[in-house]
Amino acid sequence: MNLKITKKIKNLEIDELKENLFHYVYDNKTLKTLVKNNVSKDNISYITAYSSFVGEIYENTIYELLLDYAKNSPEIESFVLKGPYQKMENKFIKSGLLIDRSSQIVYKSAYKDISEFDALFFTEDSLFFVEMSTSKKTASLNKRLAKKYALLKLIFPYLEIKALIVLTKGSVGVRNFPSYATVWITEDLENEELINSIIFAKKMKNNMQTLSTPTSSKFIEAYSIKYKKFPYFPTLEWILNTSRKHPKFAVDLRFFSLNKMELYFDVYTKLYIGFLSSDDFKELFSDFSYLTKEEKVIVTLEKVTQTQIDIVYYAKETNEKLQRIRLCEDGEISIKEKEPDGFTNAEVRFFYKVFEDKHRLSVENIRHILKNLNIVEFKK
Repeated sequence: MNLKITKKIKNLEIDELKENLFHYVYDNKTLKTLVKNNVSKDNISYITAYSSFVGEIYENTIYELLLDYAKNSPEIESFVLKGPYQKMENKFIKSGLLIDRSSQIVYKSAYKDISEFDALFFTEDSLFFVEMSTSKKTASLNKRLAKKYALLKLIFPYLEIKALIVLTKGSVGVRNFPSYATVWITEDLENEELINSIIFAKKMKNNMQTLSTPTSSKFIEAYSIKYKKFPYFPTLEWILNTSRKHPKFAVDLRFFSLNKMELYFDVYTKLYIGFLSSDDFKELFSDFSYLTKEEKVIVTLEKVTQTQIDIVYYAKETNEKLQRIRLCEDGEISIKEKEPDGFTNAEVRFFYKVFEDKHRLSVENIRHILKNLNIVEFKK
């Protein structure tokens, strides 16, 4: 399908849709407080809050325009509803493709969001995921695409996965997006009267339909979509155990070069291959001084760039803090504390229950892996 931006979308012509924008839920508490306190518009806190708020309105504006676009496009067969168009009350579902409590389209596993999608729609043989941004810098957005693309490829293996990226004029790095992405450029959202009205509009309730579903059989709800389940943690465990089955080598590096593994690297970023004892790790990092849980240091293969993997270690301290440690080739040591409620902490807690003595690695194993990491190749 050749997606072409319409004049209406390019120029953000929303007069007939404007009232719909007041039915979305916005995170405007901080901005409202700043305005009430007459904080200067030149203040960095105001600029940051205002920019974020405008980004929310822009996303909802594009979503509204896409609803109209989908209705009139013969090639779009179905379009996923979200926000104020939801008929079903959102339930606390553990996993799968669903609408979350913020009325956004997400894929969840073990109560955590793996990915969020600004919009989703289907053609005969393709699934398009949509990302919208008012940021003029696109590098971080481009980087996030790989995970979303890989996840959708895993749960919709028989569809071609494509992306529609909607940006504002003046955005940089537009030519750096992958070949599966179509980029639309619109005018900036500069309707101050509308923006100011929404700031102080009465807040709509989450989990409640406040707008009628557009009259078209194309519009569907997330719960009705058929897809292949993606078991997040069991897959990680399967990867660990499969990679350790080689009769000769402690870790089968060629296993990580399989086509599907590239998708897993994009979804997870890091794949777990075992653990070292704390004492053994000190042979690799002599200044290591953390007191670790069960005297283990977890070993992963991590995608540090789009084309490079490296060994990265995770040390769970006895005080429950989790440290990410990378020993770089140039002798530099990178140590970063991970968020306690993030996915990495959840994964590490999972593997502490999974690891057995057979998953232990030696210093010699690590050095052999480092020497042969070039075996793992990516197409990108």
